[in-house]
Amino acid sequence: MWSLGFGLERIGLLALKFPKFFSVILIMACILAGMSLTSLRFDGNVTAVLPEDSQAYNDFFEQKKLYRDYARDITIIVRSERLMSAAGLEDLRSLQLDVAITDGVENVTTLFSIPRPDPQTGVFENFFPEFIENDEIASKLITELLDKQPQASALVVPKENIAVIQLTIESNAPNKISYQTYRNIKQEVLDLKPDDFDILFTGLTPLGLTVVEALVTDQMRLTLIGLFLGTGIALFVFRSWLAAIVCAVPPMVTALLTIALFAITGTPLNYLTTILPTLALILAFADGIVLYYRWQQSNVKSSHFAENLTIAIKRVGPASALTSVTTALAFLSFSFASSSALKDFAYLGVGAVFTAFIAVIIGLPLAAHWALALGAVKQGRVSKPIFEKLGVIVHRVVFPRPVIISVMAVLLVVGLGFVHNLIRPEYRITDYLPKHSDTKKAETIANKSLQGGSILFVSIPVADQQDIYGIENRKKLARSEEALIKLFGSARVVSINALFKQLKSETAFNAVAEELQSVNQAVRSGYVSKNNENMLISVRLPSNQSIVDTAAQVREIREVLADAGIAYPVISGLPVLMAEEFTTLIEQLRTSLLIAIGLGVVVIGIATRSPLMAIAAITPNLIPILMIELVIFFQGGAVNLSQVISLTVAFGIAIDNAVHVINVLDEARRSGLGIRDGIRSAMSEVGPALGASTLIICVSTLVTQISVMPMVPTLGKLMITTLVIALISNLAILPANVLTMRELMPNLIGRKKLKGP
Repeated sequence: MWSLGFGLERIGLLALKFPKFFSVILIMACILAGMSLTSLRFDGNVTAVLPEDSQAYNDFFEQKKLYRDYARDITIIVRSERLMSAAGLEDLRSLQLDVAITDGVENVTTLFSIPRPDPQTGVFENFFPEFIENDEIASKLITELLDKQPQASALVVPKENIAVIQLTIESNAPNKISYQTYRNIKQEVLDLKPDDFDILFTGLTPLGLTVVEALVTDQMRLTLIGLFLGTGIALFVFRSWLAAIVCAVPPMVTALLTIALFAITGTPLNYLTTILPTLALILAFADGIVLYYRWQQSNVKSSHFAENLTIAIKRVGPASALTSVTTALAFLSFSFASSSALKDFAYLGVGAVFTAFIAVIIGLPLAAHWALALGAVKQGRVSKPIFEKLGVIVHRVVFPRPVIISVMAVLLVVGLGFVHNLIRPEYRITDYLPKHSDTKKAETIANKSLQGGSILFVSIPVADQQDIYGIENRKKLARSEEALIKLFGSARVVSINALFKQLKSETAFNAVAEELQSVNQAVRSGYVSKNNENMLISVRLPSNQSIVDTAAQVREIREVLADAGIAYPVISGLPVLMAEEFTTLIEQLRTSLLIAIGLGVVVIGIATRSPLMAIAAITPNLIPILMIELVIFFQGGAVNLSQVISLTVAFGIAIDNAVHVINVLDEARRSGLGIRDGIRSAMSEVGPALGASTLIICVSTLVTQISVMPMVPTLGKLMITTLVIALISNLAILPANVLTMRELMPNLIGRKKLKGP
């Protein structure tokens, strides 16, 4: 018959039996892990977590092939008090010319790139003359430009002294080289700009690099400070430097091996997976604390320290193994999502959890063994930890009224269950940018002043492929653009029709068509597909817009285009991709949360051979999740990717409390105690340990609040709140449920009829 932990605790007993062998293995594993870190990679791609086989995903990348890769566009925002003066505009033009000849730049667009075609002949001339004589002329030109071409408001905002240099990185450079090219361009611009020009950069390439740099910074800070906090709180709980050092060994090993998992598997750390090493470290601290606590309690009663350590492993090891299984299942539930990145997150999460278990079940006993061998553990009274009376206090509250507590818990779950269905998915790309980064500032300006920092694309099939700029195609494009302008306004909608509307004769149209055929491919593919089968209309949207609003706008676009007689338009772009795919993805993850809950309960039932014991664990572990969803509902009712992930991971950790309670109760029943005495014994023993481990997890999780990645602090706050509620519910509601079912079905709880009162 297997133990509660399926016999996995025997690994720790083997480590104690052969300490030298296991110590060498552990040290060699750490050395090899350290050597592998040189191949660790980071990925700042914001689309990395999306499903690769969806229609929206295919449309997004097909648009890149048909036209050009707008992800390689870099928006340089220029601000200066004198920018709108004649001298300021000349300095801007000079900067544009310097940028245009910078290595790696394929094309540059500014307000000086806007042509002024002759309405009758179509002959191009520059809207701005070669030299702007004075400030009055400068002001007049800008006013005239914005009046005739409202779309130019994405390039210049005179009231705020803002202008834009839009450049495109060479299309044949891979992403990694694009980052380096962007660094070079950025440095070149900063070196060339006038001293009074304030420069900011945005676009998907700057955004991706910003995320990568934040990930690199985070990994070092979160790991080191997390270890420091965990060790410090262990010292506070146990009031012993030896305890703090021994308890720090498993998380140190865990952090190193977990990061090495990414390097060995070739999986890059991204804004989603960056939290895994810190989570694994926290899990190792939590389980290590419970194991060390049991050993310390035995040492209070007996000076046979080595024997006590073996007993502690046998006593706590099964629960640690089972908690690892339930937490791993929580991660594994992410594999049900259709995103390969989330599947990687799931599998690496499982690897991180079991790495933490191995580090605890081997690392902590070995650290304790060598402490004994070096004589660091002395005979005598061991300091008692904090939370010593926690289990007794809760016991006094629960025992007189278990049925009332159980019924209230069920009613609470039913009531909160309705809230679960009212929460809607949400995603904003700006929520994943470091708060105080220059890229975030640039995105804020783009959204507020430049008609939006994101672009939606509408690809219109041409009516006549033989004459791409012919009258039939122009009419179709004009109808499409007019329909979109009704929705978004003329300033946000851009197409080649803005140029056509300035022409008054067929001669002019022919001249312009000939000119367009000869322009740079990077310019031409911004309006016409490379195969001449589609024409493009771009719509600027705020990058901080809700995906709910974007999805609604996509539906409206389809409706107005259908009313205009436009068939088979393809609507794509990053905001469309995010709106359609993140809605589906977040719903899948919410389903994964329910799967994680179901799997966790089933595993508890299998491990205890008691379905009713598993049922008793349902409400105390649902309540923390549903309570957090209630908070989210009152904060606006929208749940984003990081929140769903944090809830699922928090559930996997929260259910650990139930496992430890059930484990000690199971041991008490094996020794012949009745259900009431068994629960009393279990709560007295496990209450202080759970209080200490929850405190350590929460304090260690505080390290997430220093992360520059916004999703990491969010995850940390939700986890802390969830775990505090889970501690209370598992110490109060779980025993109440067991006692209630004992009253209702005394012969069904457990493997045999319960003994005692």
